[in-house]
Amino acid sequence: MPTVKDYMSKEVFVVKPTDTLAHAKNLMLSKKIGRLVVVEDDKVVGIITREDIAKAILSSKPSIKSRPIDQLLVTHFMKKQILTVQQTASINEAAKIMLENNIGGLPVTSGNKLVGIITTHDITEYVAQLPLDDIPVKNHMCKEAAFVSQFHSISHVADLIFKTPTNRVIVLDSKKKPIGIITPSNITFVKFTPFKPITSKRSTMRGGEATHEKISYVAIATAEDVMTTPLIIAHEDDSVKFATSIMVEKDIGALPVLNMEGNVSGIFSKKEVLKIASEK
Repeated sequence: MPTVKDYMSKEVFVVKPTDTLAHAKNLMLSKKIGRLVVVEDDKVVGIITREDIAKAILSSKPSIKSRPIDQLLVTHFMKKQILTVQQTASINEAAKIMLENNIGGLPVTSGNKLVGIITTHDITEYVAQLPLDDIPVKNHMCKEAAFVSQFHSISHVADLIFKTPTNRVIVLDSKKKPIGIITPSNITFVKFTPFKPITSKRSTMRGGEATHEKISYVAIATAEDVMTTPLIIAHEDDSVKFATSIMVEKDIGALPVLNMEGNVSGIFSKKEVLKIASEK
């Protein structure tokens, strides 16, 4: 049976508790990863993920909201519960630990030594190699998909993201057709301005004819500002092998699933992949 060592990434990127969220964010972005191991005095003391940074960015707490992320420290936002897995453990065991604790990655150890990290992406690579050609996505997809309009506010989107099981929301157009998807990565990494210019006509005299334009900046950032588009989808009758292969190839965490009418009937994410791996 394949072990964690067979699929883990041996290169582990780390930060210190005293590093800033800006440093952690930039490291994740440059290395194209979603989590960092937090180390102090050569000892693992926590994990910080893109979800943690997204929550910090969108926090409504005055003590956080008023400060830029280059003034916020990793230690205040990291997960301090340390879960690891031995490199000799099975993929099945690693998937179970991730599922039971609702996490997307585990530091890998050999004895007490940190030797790698295994994530949902690594486990998706494993599942993509299994003989699952005859098993349709509809048998494993999550039917609790969350939806937003392209004009919904970022705060509304974020609230749904952290409540839905897959941590993703699907963006629908006016005809209720899917046009994009938003994940914690979109909020953490995608650059967008919270202000948009609004042009209006003004007159220099009260009640007079409008003679010039005035530009005001209004905070109306919406879902369409941060969504990933064009959307990559799967159909209900596509195989699990096909879906996981697409997820690995495109390096994405979920596929909205469409029925025969072209409407979203569910979502197939790496959480569903973990469930499959935990049963093999």
